[in-house]
Order: sequence, then C-alpha cells, then structure tokens
Amino acid sequence: MDLNASPPNKRARKQSLTPVEEKDITGIRAILSDEFDRDIELVKAHSCQLTTKQQLQAVIQELSQKLPHFQHLKRVHDRSVLICPSSDIKESETLEQHLQRFAFSDHVLRALCQGVRVVEVPERMPRLRVQYEKTLQHWPCKFHPNHYSESLRNGSNFSLEQRRFHKRMAQLLVRLSRDVNAGGPMGICVDPRRPSVVAIAGGEESRSPHEHCSMLLVDYVARSQQGGATETDLTFAEDPEAEAETTLRGIPTAYYNYLSKEEEYKDLAFGAETRRSDDVQQQQQAQGADNLVKFGPYLCTGYDVYLLQEPCLMCSMALVHSRAKRVFFLRSSENGALATRFQLHTVRELNHHYEVFQFTTKQDAELT
Repeated sequence: MDLNASPPNKRARKQSLTPVEEKDITGIRAILSDEFDRDIELVKAHSCQLTTKQQLQAVIQELSQKLPHFQHLKRVHDRSVLICPSSDIKESETLEQHLQRFAFSDHVLRALCQGVRVVEVPERMPRLRVQYEKTLQHWPCKFHPNHYSESLRNGSNFSLEQRRFHKRMAQLLVRLSRDVNAGGPMGICVDPRRPSVVAIAGGEESRSPHEHCSMLLVDYVARSQQGGATETDLTFAEDPEAEAETTLRGIPTAYYNYLSKEEEYKDLAFGAETRRSDDVQQQQQAQGADNLVKFGPYLCTGYDVYLLQEPCLMCSMALVHSRAKRVFFLRSSENGALATRFQLHTVRELNHHYEVFQFTTKQDAELT
C-alpha cells in the first residue's frame, strides 16, 4: 500500500488536531491515578475526649477489637479518640445506643460518651507527601513514603540522558508521520535495554476499522518473534545476516529506508532480540531480574511503546494484553483511554499494568 496516500475520511476527525512540530516538544509528565492528583476527601467521624491514660488504654483495646475503623489514621490525637464514622450511626439513635450494640464494657462505654464531638478526618491514606501534609491539618494520618511515586509526580524519575532519548522518540513520531505517513498516526516500539527500535507502525497502513496504529504495532512486534496475524502488502526490512542476534522483521521497509538515509539517525539502533533457545533461557534465568532479561522477548514484555496519539480503549487494552512496560504518547485523543476519557492503566483489577507518560508541548505551557 502506498504510504503517501491520503488518509481515509473515516479518521479525519482524529487527525484534525493542531499539528505539533518537533521543536514544540518540551517535556514529559506521568499520567497517574486520581489517588495522586486529587485532594483527599474528608469524612465526618464521632470522637470523644478522655481524661486519663488509664481510660485511654482500656478504650483503645476494646475499640480495636469491636470497631476496627480508621486503619489509615492514628486513633488518638491529643487524648481525642476516633470512635466510628458518623455515617454508621442511624438518625434515630444516639451514639450510646449505637455503641451498646457492640457490647462494650460499662466503664469503656461511659468513657466513649464523654466530650463527644464530630470531626472531619481524611477518607484514605495519602500517597504523596504533599497530600500527607494537608491531612495533618485535620487529623494525624499514617504515611509510608514511596520515593518512586514521588519522583513520578515531580518528574525526577528519568535521568537527563533518558529524557533526551524519550524526547527524541517523540520527535521521530512527528517526523515519520509528516514525511512518510501523510500525517497519519504513528507508533514506535523500543527495547529500552539497548535501546533499540523493535517495530514501527503507521495507522494508515490498513483500512480495517479495528487495525489502529497500536494494534498494528503490537502485531509487528509479534512479527519480530516469528508471529503476527495482520495481512498486509507492505514489505519489511530484511535482516543483514541469517543467524543474527537481532531482527528487523517488525520494521516496514519504507520507515527503515527513510531513517537509514537520515544522517541524524545513523546512531539509532534497530532490531528486536530474536527468540532464545531453551538452553539460553535457562542460563539467563539465574542472571536477570525481569522477564525480558530472563526469558527473552514475548510480545511487548519489557518494551516501551511511543505513540503519536493517545490510544483508544481497544488499543489500550491490547497494550495490556501484550505486556508493554511503559506507554508514551504525544497528542490527546477525543476517545483516549489513558488520560482523556479513562485511565485504563490505573484499574486495579487488571492483571498487568504499564506506566503512562505524555509529552508536553509549548501549547501546554501557553494554556497554563
């Protein structure tokens, strides 16, 4: 198929976005779940004021057994003790009547009903230090710092060299789309260990409604592993040696030839690791830490995926099934499932989760 052909009308709406030039790409930010970005909501709770340490010991012992609420909070603050969420108490009953249902001893029940007041406490445990500091204004909260989460939030998770490489991939997406794929969507899969380009796909290489750019990219990665299911008239780059340790089977010839001729990409490595024999796998299992190192390539396991446009729900789920390590995208999409409409990668019930990052541009800075 001619890569220079005009994109079909069906996808014109997705590509009517303001074009991004290579020089406009300024940075990168992590797309985190709402637990990181939103302020922690407050809930009302009943508390009591104790007068002696002896009371405190007896009260805490029975409370922890009979009303084990607020695991994320410190139960005591300046001799004020959290009893239960106010929502647990029926409108038709008093606090004392509510507590009587749990068979508290008489002296503890009397203590719990002294100096009762309603306070606002954090609904959940903070994930970041900035959230923790805000919760302290209301009630002491348990907090376990996660330095990697903090680095994702403040943008310090990548080294300067890594940032330069990620930005280079984003700029490459823009250039390939403009110069080779008639402005269509682009995707690049990279093995970050080398780093080396494993596969490249353009979204207009197929007119099938389900063969979006990400779907094609995953399929081309499978081609590099002697798989793949998409029927295409495209030709793919040929391996220079029959028994090479890497393969170019996931890179269409048009993209490979274009990059091979560009002087600024002479230092860019191409090729996916070939599948290993069982003997090699056994040797690597004792040495490596992750599955890509241990077992060699399996779909997108351990790979980074760079996309010109935010993937839809179908494509985002395909990247889950293919076990991608990280997904980077440049432009938001109206039906995007990683930031715009949904955050698929934050769904706890999924059996695989990848990290998501979006490249920032000068336009983003102007909006803020």
